Amino acid sequence: MKHEPEQPRPDTGVLEALQVYRAAEAAMRRRTGAAMGIGENDLLALRLILDNTAAGRPTFAKDVSAYLGVSSASTTLLVDRLVRAGFLERRPSSTDKRSVELVPTGAALGDTGPLLAAAQEQIDAATAELSPDEAETVTRFLTKMRETVDRIASERTARPKRS
Repeated sequence: MKHEPEQPRPDTGVLEALQVYRAAEAAMRRRTGAAMGIGENDLLALRLILDNTAAGRPTFAKDVSAYLGVSSASTTLLVDRLVRAGFLERRPSSTDKRSVELVPTGAALGDTGPLLAAAQEQIDAATAELSPDEAETVTRFLTKMRETVDRIASERTARPKRS
């Protein structure tokens, strides 16, 4: 019996391109964090807080914990580092005086603003090269990938740990 050579799956190139992109994006975050003197998780948390602030949403420590998937103790240490570095302030919540909001400082806006704005401008230019159909396909694919990753993460956290 003659064996036909196995044909590569058509999605292999897409998944490889996605992995290469993710590695490049992680490297960019590390370089940006290094330029600012903070770690990658610190930068991710700061980005979340900046995005929420720009959208008019408050950010609490529990939001950072959920976003990064880390414990409240780790989040406290992370926030402490960002406060010491001058990138964040803790302020009483405007809606619940018992809660503390995380607010970016002028330094955070000044230091991260130009770095992130320049990167965003270049990313926007690359995205603008897509046709409407291509943009819809890419958006649908990335949404499906995010949903899949979120589902995998929630399944893992829902599983009881073995003793």
